[in-house]
Amino acid sequence: MAFNVYHNPKSVQIGSTPITGVTSVTVAQRFGEVHAAADDDTHESVARYTTGRTGGTITLVDPTQAVAAAGSSGTLSFVWQDVKAAADKTVTIADCSIGPWDGVVGRDAASAATLSFIAESAPQVS
Repeated sequence: MAFNVYHNPKSVQIGSTPITGVTSVTVAQRFGEVHAAADDDTHESVARYTTGRTGGTITLVDPTQAVAAAGSSGTLSFVWQDVKAAADKTVTIADCSIGPWDGVVGRDAASAATLSFIAESAPQVS
């Protein structure tokens, strides 16, 4: 599994709907595995990765924004600045479906909300 955490992204949107107050976006890619061995094999005779699955979370400071975004779908995009890069990078993930939201209240009484998402494509960074 590979994953990236993008802190303080800007211009976050799903489809044409902006999502404000985003503190981080986590993107994970997982690949299934197929393993097989025949009689008397000492090692697997087949070891392949299957299709990838992309998913992740969007963390927000405003639960109201999470409620509005839950259940939406479209292209998820945001702008992020790499620590080593001088220019902003745009991350785009096509065919996303936003799931339900989960709210928390921290010890300092600050609220936060997390949205989960799944996608039919891998993230593209440009």
